[in-house]
Amino acid sequence: MAPIYLIASSDDFLLEEQVREITRAASVAFGGVEPEFLPPETTPGDLATELCSPSLFAQQRVFVIADLNAWLEPQPRGKAKKAADQSVLDVTPVVGVLEEGLSEDISLVMGALCRSKPKGPLVKVVEAAGTFEWIPAPAPAKPWEDVDVSEDQGRILRGLLERVAGDVTFTPSAQKLLVHRLGYAPRLLIQEARKLIAAHVDHAVDEDLVRALCFPKERSLEVVRDAVLEKRVTPILDLLVAAEAGIAVRDWQGQLIGADSVPHVIAAQVGSLFQQLLYLRRIAVRFGIDDELDPGRTGDKMWYPYQFKNRIGPKLLEHLQTDAPSPVIPPGKKPPSLFALGPLFRGAGHWADQELVDALAEFGEVEPGLRGKMPNEQLSVWLARTVGGQSQHVA
Repeated sequence: MAPIYLIASSDDFLLEEQVREITRAASVAFGGVEPEFLPPETTPGDLATELCSPSLFAQQRVFVIADLNAWLEPQPRGKAKKAADQSVLDVTPVVGVLEEGLSEDISLVMGALCRSKPKGPLVKVVEAAGTFEWIPAPAPAKPWEDVDVSEDQGRILRGLLERVAGDVTFTPSAQKLLVHRLGYAPRLLIQEARKLIAAHVDHAVDEDLVRALCFPKERSLEVVRDAVLEKRVTPILDLLVAAEAGIAVRDWQGQLIGADSVPHVIAAQVGSLFQQLLYLRRIAVRFGIDDELDPGRTGDKMWYPYQFKNRIGPKLLEHLQTDAPSPVIPPGKKPPSLFALGPLFRGAGHWADQELVDALAEFGEVEPGLRGKMPNEQLSVWLARTVGGQSQHVA
């Protein structure tokens, strides 16, 4: 095969890694020639010209385009989003050159960040004249699997750790904590791993070292919902401490939240969740499905796909729609999806009615702070007293 490569991926990190590796190999094959990285604004016509223009200074050349997504996927024109208003660059000039064949002294490496496996004339000509490789992003964990990363994601992260660790060993508990704190974040994993490797003791990185040196660079409100459903107050208090320390806190859309607003948003979200959980418990009793709240049932690893998704969930959703509006389906809002409703129903089984009633009653003393400056101390005490309960209620 001619030294022509097109690597496409839906994961930017995996794409960069493979383009870098292919470029290195192509350079070595030409005796260590310095790769020529073409700018992002390079057009198919520009590349065709480069491929056909001999250099006076280098007999062998390796051309690299890191991301030519616009050559493969439709791009919106201006602010338009309709398919009819989208276009793909005309790749005819470079396709023609590749069909005719490149000089043996030229290697071409192309990368493309794509939502799905690309098709089209450029892909076809590379498949015929060189090597086309599609690298899909690893599938994330399913909502009901209760893990930090999926098996595919974990395999990639473990491979990265092994590659950067060298002769330093990460203990299993250190690896587990590192992944728990970072999630699927390959770039951040490498950054944190190098820091830990530099601080290793006796060529080992253990859990204590990870706790001392590695922590997320920012926080997200996404942890609040799971913390309430699982009766774990620590993640919520961590958000308050982070905001006071100047660490970025983001909302559900990834937007930054002002430090002064974090307590207000958390208090409102927790109060709303308490109302939803109490309502779900009451409606489960009303329609005779309160025995399904038993944590002994909902705690089963396959409870969501085998029990809730097809049996409990659809019936519960019918009851909720009949009873709307409610804390779960506010006025003018659509009902939650089964994916969203499942964790709420499971979480309702971890609480007793009286616990939720008491929490909401105490919230009445905290709520006025939402209209002014919310004192973190008062909010923290309420959260520790309510969400901090460790008992797992059995319906």
